[in-house]
Amino acid sequence: MPIHSVTRSRIAEAYGRLCRRWVSPSVAGVAKRDRDARMAGSFFAMPLLLAAAMITSHVMIGEVAGVVSLAVGVLALPMIFCGALSLSKDSAVVGASALGVYGLAIAAIGAGASSANLLLWIMAAAIPLEAWFIYRSEKSIRLSGVAAAIVLAALLIVSIRGEIGVSLSPLTLLASFGYLATLLARTVKALAAHANAARRDDRIADLESAVEGVVLSLGTNGLILSLSAKAQDQFGIARNLLIGTPLLERVHVSDRVQYLAFLADMKGGAASATVELKLRCVAPGETLKHAHSVRFATYRLRAVPHSQGNGFVVVATDVSQAVSDRNALVIARREVETAEIAKSRFLASVSHELRTPLNSIIGFSDVLLQEICGKLPDSRQREYVELVHRSGNHLLSVVNAILDVSKIEAGTYPIFAESFAFKEAVTMVHDMLAHQASQKGVTLCDRVSPRIGNVVADSRAIHQVLINLVSNAVKFTESGGVVTIDALIEDDMLAFSVSDTGIGIAEADLKTLGQPFRQVQNDYTRNHEGTGLGLATVKGLVGLHGGDLRIRSTPGQGTVVDVRIPLDGPVVALVQEESANVVEFYATSDMKGGSHGEARKSA
Repeated sequence: MPIHSVTRSRIAEAYGRLCRRWVSPSVAGVAKRDRDARMAGSFFAMPLLLAAAMITSHVMIGEVAGVVSLAVGVLALPMIFCGALSLSKDSAVVGASALGVYGLAIAAIGAGASSANLLLWIMAAAIPLEAWFIYRSEKSIRLSGVAAAIVLAALLIVSIRGEIGVSLSPLTLLASFGYLATLLARTVKALAAHANAARRDDRIADLESAVEGVVLSLGTNGLILSLSAKAQDQFGIARNLLIGTPLLERVHVSDRVQYLAFLADMKGGAASATVELKLRCVAPGETLKHAHSVRFATYRLRAVPHSQGNGFVVVATDVSQAVSDRNALVIARREVETAEIAKSRFLASVSHELRTPLNSIIGFSDVLLQEICGKLPDSRQREYVELVHRSGNHLLSVVNAILDVSKIEAGTYPIFAESFAFKEAVTMVHDMLAHQASQKGVTLCDRVSPRIGNVVADSRAIHQVLINLVSNAVKFTESGGVVTIDALIEDDMLAFSVSDTGIGIAEADLKTLGQPFRQVQNDYTRNHEGTGLGLATVKGLVGLHGGDLRIRSTPGQGTVVDVRIPLDGPVVALVQEESANVVEFYATSDMKGGSHGEARKSA
């Protein structure tokens, strides 16, 4: 950058700081403070213009009084009006007073001049333009235009009565053209700023029609340069009161750090930034005594750099309802989870309480069936005892299933990871259920890959999974059908499946399988006992091992249940203390295949 440009820029900054020092601290709003700073600058320039007019009009040449008046005008007038401006809350009164003094001074210099001065005419005609430079409003042009007309009339009357010629000396022409040049430069600058503001407002209006929310133009210092028409409806405050104020003043104190970080990201050259924070708004009051009330609404601010590089364009969208719905959802989810935990604990407590009398019923009925205490004299008595024994065993299995499901959901199901032969587990389940299958005329077979040796898992849980799947397959397969257990190794995972040629499951019913107490309802299933807990237990146990379960079925052709679990056992966090003798792993499952775990010490 050239040296003279840097010097000119520094001089302009110093002059701007000098003018702002005379602005009253009680003035609210950056726009009003800038207006008063421009007014103070005009106060400093006014005596210089009057001095140039006096010199070119030859009013005080050779007169001591003229020299004194010039010094007083140059030194005293700026101090008087700037002092009044710094103390006054209404700068319009000070500006009107300065305008009157300026006009009277021009008229007085014209009355005492020996010839008509071109500079005086230009200064009088430019009064409305000078007022517009300060206030930039139509009202200021109308008022100052009246003053200019009065001054021009006075100059015209003096010129006609005095019958004096027009002074076109080199000094007068130089001063006149110099003043005209400053007027032209300031006019071009003001019109360019006005055009930029108009274009910015048009762009904001176009953007506002395309998006939902308030569109703001922020300067790099965080001041609101312009904002869309929706601002008054959203914030409850007139736009002109918001323009020129820092947006930080409207941010809730708890969110100001987030806002400053958001602003810093944009200043740092980020392509875009988003933040959610609470902004202060004004709403109608509930009573006439309190006409307005202050509220804080949550807004999402999304910002991008301005195309002209002089700030940011921010879209503020009211997301209070979305935040309220989100909080309500969190509360509802917490309540549901609490209810689920309470239900699981209730089921676990009830199951524990039921097992004690059931064990007594099963034990004593078994003693009666064994006729340890004597033979049963009547066949009907044996039939009734057998019915009690069979019903007791069935109810105990249901209670055990409920207890297992509740433990899985409550996160208290213990997992003992150990190495065992998977082939032996399949053989044991095969032998256990072979009699049940033969009674129904169902063929039960297994095909276990010879590559499968020992696996690391909870053997009791894996046995339970196989028993539940095979017993379900046998139960829902008609006479002449086949139930097959297949197992192999795929990608360091143990993959085994239980398939049957039974009644199958409709696609719509597959979505509900695995949920506790949910069964497929049809004419066939109604004739078979069940609670829907078996598959829910299987799904939970597989999830505890970090595996997954998939069901494929076709009505009338059969069902295939695929299970995959890691060969190296479930991934759980092991916490072992020096004094611990045994470490138990407790894992939780969401009954959808996911799991997590924790370690608990058992002495």
